[in-house]
Amino acid sequence: MGWRENFREDNKLLFAFVGGWRGKAYLWIAAATFARQMLPRLQTCEGLIGCSVSFVKCAIWSLVWPFYWVNYATDFVLFRLHGS
Repeated sequence: MGWRENFREDNKLLFAFVGGWRGKAYLWIAAATFARQMLPRLQTCEGLIGCSVSFVKCAIWSLVWPFYWVNYATDFVLFRLHGS
């Protein structure tokens, strides 16, 4: 197998993992988080650069927060390195 076949196989595995209902649920939660974070940012936005930076931060946080929610719901099992 060459690197292209390995790359295609890796992509198939990745899409199988994040596709389906898990991927859709994650995107819905990310979209809800984005909408929730945009409201206060729009009200306090001043200047083009400040607004742009704030909107980029909002987009990044909306992609990170669903992962945090999963960890919060599972009592941070994914972050715990060893049993307590």
